[in-house]
Amino acid sequence: MSLLKKLFSADPEALEQKADALYAASDFGPAKLAYEKALAASPEGAQAALADKVRRCTDGIARQRIEEARAYLAQGSIELAEQELEGALEVAADDAVRDEAQSLLDGLEAKEAQEQATSQEMTDEERVALLMGQWHDAQADEYDSYGDALLDALVAMHKEQFDDARGRLEALLADAPEPRYLWLEVGRARLLAGDVPEGKEALQRFLGAVQDDEGGESKLAANLALARLADEAEEFEEAMGYFEGAVHALPEDYRPYLAMGAFLRGKGHGAEALEVLQTALELSKKAGTDWRLLEELGLASELAAKPAEARSFLEQVLEFFTNHQITDFPPTTATTLAKLYEAEGRLDRAADLYRALSQGSDKEQHALYHYEAGRLLHALGLADEARRMLTRADALTNEEDAELAERVAALLQA
Repeated sequence: MSLLKKLFSADPEALEQKADALYAASDFGPAKLAYEKALAASPEGAQAALADKVRRCTDGIARQRIEEARAYLAQGSIELAEQELEGALEVAADDAVRDEAQSLLDGLEAKEAQEQATSQEMTDEERVALLMGQWHDAQADEYDSYGDALLDALVAMHKEQFDDARGRLEALLADAPEPRYLWLEVGRARLLAGDVPEGKEALQRFLGAVQDDEGGESKLAANLALARLADEAEEFEEAMGYFEGAVHALPEDYRPYLAMGAFLRGKGHGAEALEVLQTALELSKKAGTDWRLLEELGLASELAAKPAEARSFLEQVLEFFTNHQITDFPPTTATTLAKLYEAEGRLDRAADLYRALSQGSDKEQHALYHYEAGRLLHALGLADEARRMLTRADALTNEEDAELAERVAALLQA
């Protein structure tokens, strides 16, 4: 072996020991890389055992992705589960692991095909079955007392025949001795038909009719709908009352806390929003990662003048997307994080985020994203890259972007 090769060659035994430790800790990705380096540096006689260890790592990665897929399935996140299973199939070496991933994926595809067929050719009987599957006992008992007339009304609403559904439901309401959940359906029909005041009244009647310990999801939905209506009417205190009602409806569920926190953050109450969202974060640990919650925590932290915490939460959102091979980041997350990076002097990171956004699905803002990336690259002294981004920004501006067009032109002439 030449002197140069000796100086720069890796120690296969040390690499294998490092890889063994990583494998024992279930860090299969880094372990695989270390085994591959050891394999490249080893004599031919030792390569078979190392190659087998590489295969064991890929199977470990595949098993982890299968478990991730199962977790997503439990949350109802079908698309993310599919991505994990496809990733598992790409790396798995063991036939049993591949068969497990393929079996789960085949089941998802079959289910998706069935759902598509159902949505295209759903009969009224199937619509009724779908609706009835969502009712709990007290709700089902009341609805059963109204007979087929109620089912006909709900089918009409499901078909988006809102005025017809409202008329049918209100006819039932006129004769109902003690309506409770019927008020919920009447409220939905009225709102869908565009009658906000009457729809609001019906939902309030529903909440007043059910006991504190019943209603669950129905009570949550009614409270959140009323909170949204109060927000649209700029009635802050009223909206907060309904958000509190949503929390009482399902106190162990993170979703009402997330909704309340997002509302408070949107109204400029950063510290209060952060307190509510931290509760949501604790409760969400049972449900798995919800990137919307991480985003709200980041935005609320930024509003509460806690930039380090904001950056940490928003970086977790990006990590969630990149871990699933998605680079079309949520614009609010990416732009806020870019501003935080810029404030810290990390202009390159900020420019990278704007460059990613300039290739994403938020096409209406592509001109702005190209400009921001170009501006930051110009500040970094990367003149050629800056000019490319600014030239694209200039091509995307129109008459409605006069102010932006002026800023782009000024930088191009600088």
